[in-house]
Amino acid sequence: MNNMPILVVLFLLLGCASQSVKKEVACPANHIKGSGSGTTEQDALMQARAEISSQIHSSITAAYKSTNKQTNESLETKFKSDVRQTTELLNAQDVKLQASRKIGEKVEVVACMSREDAAKPYLSQLPRINDSLNLAIQTELAQSHPRVKKEAAQTAENLKMRQIIAAQILQGLGKHIELPSSSVYDEMIKDYKEYFSEFKFIWGGEDEEISQILLSKISSRYKIGTGSCVKGLKLIPIFVDIECGNSQYGPQCHYIPALEGRSCEEELYFTLRGQRVQGTGERDENDAKRKLLALISKAPFWDNWFEELDKYVAN
Repeated sequence: MNNMPILVVLFLLLGCASQSVKKEVACPANHIKGSGSGTTEQDALMQARAEISSQIHSSITAAYKSTNKQTNESLETKFKSDVRQTTELLNAQDVKLQASRKIGEKVEVVACMSREDAAKPYLSQLPRINDSLNLAIQTELAQSHPRVKKEAAQTAENLKMRQIIAAQILQGLGKHIELPSSSVYDEMIKDYKEYFSEFKFIWGGEDEEISQILLSKISSRYKIGTGSCVKGLKLIPIFVDIECGNSQYGPQCHYIPALEGRSCEEELYFTLRGQRVQGTGERDENDAKRKLLALISKAPFWDNWFEELDKYVAN
């Protein structure tokens, strides 16, 4: 019983010592402090770096709340996903170990990173981001090819998000950054929306059975128009014949899928092809043809066709 007060005192002393390395050790002015613990000093230092990174993350979130009115909903969603990846310390080697102490089986550390060092990677990145963003914007505005226009707009949106994040990281680190005017970016967004609001898929097939099956399958996924093409993508089946004959397995009919995509001005954008689809009848060619027609809408080539057609649909 007499030993109990001594054990309590020792426990309290150890507790105080454990806390002191974190609470009592200070970093120089204009530095970010992080602390951590682990079985080794390296493990503890990794925790300290993560804590510094978390503080930068907090500064981004706070800065974003005051500026999110400048961004649209898609950028806001992208911000929330991209910010998690961006807040990793790009120059973790500049985190300096300030204090280290072994407490029982654990090592406690305090590390410091100057705000200047934390800002360097983003100060270096931002001019390149600005240049790439401007190029993507100009590409979207100059292009009439729908797929290239869409890809340029997506690139610009990604770069705009990276620009916002980099600028807000720097703001959180005490660096005031004046970003280029967003008026050209806003012009691009308006141009993109107007272009695809008028853009349509136009079916260029005839009344053949194959053509109607292809149209039915494509229209189950996309809105398809008919008639004259003003601004859109013309979809033209270029092989609609069914060939039949006898085989060792009985009457057999086959179809080789092929579809062209053209501009309204007849510029060829792509030619889609697929593996031969065939049906085998038990009685006659009509039976084989009926089975072939039933198989076309379930054939594996549609995965590749839809993958290509998706590139021409606005987000």
